Amino acid sequence: MSVLLPVVLFAIVGIYWFMTQILPERRQSALLRPGFGHGLLTDLNDRRHEAGLPLLEMDEDLMQVAEGKAVHQIMTGESDNGWEYPEHYRALFGRGLLMEIVLSGPAEVIGRRLGRQRDVFDGEWVSCGIGVAGGQSRQVVLAMVVCRDAWEPAVEVAQNRGWVARVGLRI
Repeated sequence: MSVLLPVVLFAIVGIYWFMTQILPERRQSALLRPGFGHGLLTDLNDRRHEAGLPLLEMDEDLMQVAEGKAVHQIMTGESDNGWEYPEHYRALFGRGLLMEIVLSGPAEVIGRRLGRQRDVFDGEWVSCGIGVAGGQSRQVVLAMVVCRDAWEPAVEVAQNRGWVARVGLRI
Protein backbone atom coordinates (compact mmCIF):
# COMPACT_ATOMS: atom_id res chain seq x y z
CA MET A 1 0.00 0.00 0.00
CA SER A 2 2.83 2.41 0.82
CA VAL A 3 4.37 2.07 -2.68
CA LEU A 4 1.04 2.35 -4.47
CA LEU A 5 0.22 5.83 -3.10
CA PRO A 6 3.37 7.58 -4.48
CA VAL A 7 2.95 5.82 -7.84
CA VAL A 8 -0.67 6.99 -8.09
CA LEU A 9 0.27 10.54 -7.06
CA PHE A 10 3.11 10.55 -9.60
CA ALA A 11 0.74 9.34 -12.33
CA ILE A 12 -1.82 12.05 -11.47
CA VAL A 13 0.84 14.78 -11.55
CA GLY A 14 2.20 13.42 -14.85
CA ILE A 15 -1.24 13.39 -16.47
CA TYR A 16 -1.97 16.91 -15.20
CA TRP A 17 1.37 18.17 -16.53
CA PHE A 18 0.78 16.51 -19.91
CA MET A 19 -2.73 18.01 -20.21
CA THR A 20 -1.71 21.54 -19.16
CA GLN A 21 1.76 21.86 -20.71
CA ILE A 22 2.29 19.47 -23.61
CA LEU A 23 -1.12 19.36 -25.31
CA PRO A 24 -1.62 23.16 -25.53
CA GLU A 25 1.86 23.57 -27.06
CA ARG A 26 1.08 20.90 -29.65
CA ARG A 27 -2.26 22.53 -30.49
CA GLN A 28 -0.60 25.91 -30.90
CA SER A 29 2.20 24.60 -33.12
CA ALA A 30 -0.36 22.71 -35.22
CA LEU A 31 -2.14 26.00 -35.97
CA LEU A 32 0.97 27.81 -37.23
CA ARG A 33 1.63 28.14 -40.95
CA PRO A 34 5.31 29.24 -41.08
CA GLY A 35 5.77 28.51 -44.79
CA PHE A 36 2.82 30.72 -45.67
CA GLY A 37 4.22 33.50 -43.48
CA HIS A 38 7.66 33.33 -45.09
CA GLY A 39 6.06 33.38 -48.54
CA LEU A 40 4.08 36.50 -47.63
CA LEU A 41 7.24 38.17 -46.34
CA THR A 42 9.13 37.26 -49.52
CA ASP A 43 6.34 38.76 -51.64
CA LEU A 44 6.28 41.89 -49.49
CA ASN A 45 10.06 42.25 -49.73
CA ASP A 46 9.85 41.89 -53.53
CA ARG A 47 7.36 44.76 -53.61
CA ARG A 48 9.50 46.84 -51.28
CA HIS A 49 12.56 46.19 -53.47
CA GLU A 50 10.67 47.31 -56.56
CA ALA A 51 9.74 50.52 -54.73
CA GLY A 52 13.40 51.14 -53.80
CA LEU A 53 12.88 50.43 -50.09
CA PRO A 54 15.14 48.33 -47.86
CA LEU A 55 14.15 44.72 -47.30
CA LEU A 56 12.57 43.71 -44.02
CA GLU A 57 14.79 41.35 -42.09
CA MET A 58 13.27 38.65 -39.94
CA ASP A 59 13.82 39.13 -36.19
CA GLU A 60 13.45 35.93 -34.16
CA ASP A 61 11.99 37.66 -31.09
CA LEU A 62 9.45 39.59 -33.16
CA MET A 63 8.58 36.40 -35.03
CA GLN A 64 7.73 34.66 -31.75
CA VAL A 65 5.58 37.65 -30.75
CA ALA A 66 3.73 37.60 -34.07
CA GLU A 67 3.25 33.83 -34.03
CA GLY A 68 1.93 34.00 -30.48
CA LYS A 69 -0.53 36.72 -31.45
CA ALA A 70 -1.72 34.83 -34.55
CA VAL A 71 -2.34 31.67 -32.52
CA HIS A 72 -4.04 33.65 -29.76
CA GLN A 73 -6.28 35.37 -32.30
CA ILE A 74 -7.29 32.14 -34.06
CA MET A 75 -7.97 30.34 -30.76
CA THR A 76 -9.83 33.09 -28.89
CA GLY A 77 -10.98 35.58 -31.51
CA GLU A 78 -9.77 38.44 -29.27
CA SER A 79 -8.01 41.12 -31.27
CA ASP A 80 -6.93 43.34 -28.36
CA ASN A 81 -4.84 40.83 -26.40
CA GLY A 82 -2.09 38.38 -27.20
CA TRP A 83 0.89 40.64 -27.90
CA GLU A 84 3.57 39.37 -25.52
CA TYR A 85 6.93 41.05 -26.06
CA PRO A 86 10.27 40.10 -24.53
CA GLU A 87 11.47 42.43 -21.80
CA HIS A 88 14.11 44.16 -23.95
CA TYR A 89 11.39 45.53 -26.27
CA ARG A 90 9.59 47.36 -23.44
CA ALA A 91 11.76 50.46 -23.93
CA LEU A 92 10.47 50.83 -27.50
CA PHE A 93 6.81 51.18 -26.53
CA GLY A 94 5.34 54.63 -26.97
CA ARG A 95 8.25 55.82 -29.10
CA GLY A 96 6.83 54.92 -32.53
CA LEU A 97 9.41 52.21 -33.15
CA LEU A 98 7.01 49.26 -33.40
CA MET A 99 3.89 48.78 -35.49
CA GLU A 100 1.51 45.84 -35.17
CA ILE A 101 -0.69 44.55 -37.99
CA VAL A 102 -3.41 41.91 -37.70
CA LEU A 103 -5.31 40.71 -40.76
CA SER A 104 -7.77 37.85 -40.94
CA GLY A 105 -9.65 36.30 -43.79
CA PRO A 106 -9.42 33.64 -46.46
CA ALA A 107 -5.89 32.50 -47.24
CA GLU A 108 -6.28 33.49 -50.88
CA VAL A 109 -6.70 37.21 -50.13
CA ILE A 110 -4.34 37.78 -47.20
CA GLY A 111 -1.36 38.50 -49.47
CA ARG A 112 -3.29 41.15 -51.40
CA ARG A 113 -4.57 42.72 -48.18
CA LEU A 114 -1.05 42.89 -46.79
CA GLY A 115 0.14 44.51 -50.03
CA ARG A 116 -2.51 47.23 -49.65
CA GLN A 117 -1.24 48.26 -46.22
CA ARG A 118 0.51 51.57 -46.93
CA ASP A 119 2.28 51.57 -43.59
CA VAL A 120 4.44 48.54 -44.43
CA PHE A 121 5.93 50.50 -47.35
CA ASP A 122 7.58 53.05 -45.08
CA GLY A 123 11.32 52.96 -45.71
CA GLU A 124 12.18 53.31 -42.03
CA TRP A 125 10.93 49.81 -41.14
CA VAL A 126 13.95 47.49 -41.17
CA SER A 127 13.04 44.34 -39.24
CA CYS A 128 9.90 42.35 -38.68
CA GLY A 129 8.25 39.30 -37.27
CA ILE A 130 5.41 37.54 -39.07
CA GLY A 131 3.10 34.82 -37.86
CA VAL A 132 0.28 33.07 -39.69
CA ALA A 133 -2.14 30.69 -38.02
CA GLY A 134 -5.08 28.81 -39.47
CA GLY A 135 -7.49 26.13 -38.46
CA GLN A 136 -9.47 23.58 -40.44
CA SER A 137 -11.22 26.22 -42.52
CA ARG A 138 -9.57 28.39 -45.19
CA GLN A 139 -9.56 31.31 -42.73
CA VAL A 140 -6.15 32.45 -41.50
CA VAL A 141 -4.86 35.16 -39.20
CA LEU A 142 -1.76 37.13 -40.10
CA ALA A 143 0.03 38.99 -37.30
CA MET A 144 3.01 41.14 -38.16
CA VAL A 145 5.26 43.39 -36.12
CA VAL A 146 7.59 45.78 -37.91
CA CYS A 147 10.36 47.66 -36.16
CA ARG A 148 12.49 50.70 -36.87
CA ASP A 149 16.07 51.10 -35.74
CA ALA A 150 16.07 52.40 -32.22
CA TRP A 151 17.83 55.69 -31.83
CA GLU A 152 19.68 56.75 -28.77
CA PRO A 153 18.54 60.02 -27.24
CA ALA A 154 21.15 62.73 -27.30
CA VAL A 155 22.61 63.49 -23.92
CA GLU A 156 22.36 67.16 -23.14
CA VAL A 157 25.69 68.53 -22.06
CA ALA A 158 25.52 70.90 -19.13
CA GLN A 159 27.60 73.96 -19.65
CA ASN A 160 29.49 75.39 -16.75
CA ARG A 161 28.22 78.94 -16.41
CA GLY A 162 28.95 81.48 -13.77
CA TRP A 163 26.43 82.63 -11.19
CA VAL A 164 25.77 85.88 -13.07
CA ALA A 165 24.68 84.02 -16.20
CA ARG A 166 22.57 81.58 -14.18
CA VAL A 167 20.44 84.34 -12.69
CA GLY A 168 19.96 85.93 -16.10
CA LEU A 169 22.11 89.05 -15.71
CA ARG A 170 24.16 90.15 -18.65
CA ILE A 171 27.28 92.02 -17.96
